[in-house]
Amino acid sequence: MTPELMLTLGTLVVIIIMFLSGKVNFGFIGMFCATFLCVSGVLTFQEAYANFSSNNIIMMGAMFIMAGAIGKTSLVTRVRSFIMSRSTSDRTIVFLYMFGVVALTQLVSPLGVISMMLPLSAALGEDSPVTTSQLLYPGSVVSRASQALTPLGMGLTYYVTANALPEANGAAEFQLGIFDKCLSVILPAAVTFAYFVFIGYKLFPKQEIDASQIKSASDRKSCDPTHEKIIFVVFIITMICLAASSKLPIPMQVIPIIGDLILCATGCLNAKEVKASLNMDSIFMMAGLLCLSTAMQTSGAAEVVADFIVRILGGNPTPLEVEIAFLLAGAILTQIRQGGA
Repeated sequence: MTPELMLTLGTLVVIIIMFLSGKVNFGFIGMFCATFLCVSGVLTFQEAYANFSSNNIIMMGAMFIMAGAIGKTSLVTRVRSFIMSRSTSDRTIVFLYMFGVVALTQLVSPLGVISMMLPLSAALGEDSPVTTSQLLYPGSVVSRASQALTPLGMGLTYYVTANALPEANGAAEFQLGIFDKCLSVILPAAVTFAYFVFIGYKLFPKQEIDASQIKSASDRKSCDPTHEKIIFVVFIITMICLAASSKLPIPMQVIPIIGDLILCATGCLNAKEVKASLNMDSIFMMAGLLCLSTAMQTSGAAEVVADFIVRILGGNPTPLEVEIAFLLAGAILTQIRQGGA
């Protein structure tokens, strides 16, 4: 084994441990990866930090800003009010709550969704057939399962992230479309939704919480009606242009940037809000870790890992067996990571 191969595999192991520990900032992990591979001589400076100027990373940042603008509107409050005004039977309450969770997850992160929905569930009252304890965990699972169900808000970044991986591995011609992630999420999201609406919520005990300790999401400051209309119009036009990007004379990555510039120029976003919308941990993590793919290719580590997986699967696995192995590995590592957090 060459020194470059050993250093690359060692970096991979250290990064996995960092992720599983749940105690290391994701942005730090990405920057550690790029910097160590550069300092150790496995990659040149240009190779280690090239992804910070990647088309997909730039587009990811632009989409974070667009999602932040949508979060300023009254859409979240409207969804919440709609659910509260129509909550009657236990099944209706659970259905509308879960529907609201799915809708809001298309705009903000699952953690943000549960935070927004908590005051709603706490306000149901003692005479409600459903309690907060029966909604919180089911709601969080449904929220996770329905991420990127539509290419809206934070979901805009998912296919960009997926496209960045083959690009870093020298296979930029293999790119996902904006709706491909959505199609893969529909079935598991529908099954999860149906399970918790009809069965799952009944398995949780009814426990009351102190609602006075919860700050209502209605206290969140929204933008004025004029700016809200501009945000919706710009967002819709941006979505249409992204869907039809192959027929436009400009690169797809520029489209959300143009939308962000319009929002800033019209006063819908200011510099402080733009900075707050950018999830720098995610950007540094992705830009830093993508160089590991380059190191895996140049050092021969990719072949070593591939041969190891093939031997585990019996020497001549089918494409389906390989896919199942990667899915199981991802699922298992995710459970450990969540537990460590």
